[in-house]
Amino acid sequence: MAANKGRSGVAVLFQGVGFLFAALLVLHLLFILTGIASEGELAGSVAQAAEPLALFFPGLLSVDLPVLQVLLDYGLAACFWVLVGGLLGRVFG
Repeated sequence: MAANKGRSGVAVLFQGVGFLFAALLVLHLLFILTGIASEGELAGSVAQAAEPLALFFPGLLSVDLPVLQVLLDYGLAACFWVLVGGLLGRVFG
């Protein structure tokens, strides 16, 4: 709590949005890897939200293993959003 003292609300907002985007991507990644992606409304909703957030990362790197491909596609996108949220938080903080 003391570490956030002095930060602006805009900085916290950017960091929070970046974390939220990354969390959606990681949740989608977990749904795909566990096989839940084809079941239920929650997995479908998360997939609809995660697909546009993955930006250009799906297919950016091509590997032969499907599990590694999914990890790279959505893991890199999640890392991107954490970094962008953190950088914007620093700039506006």
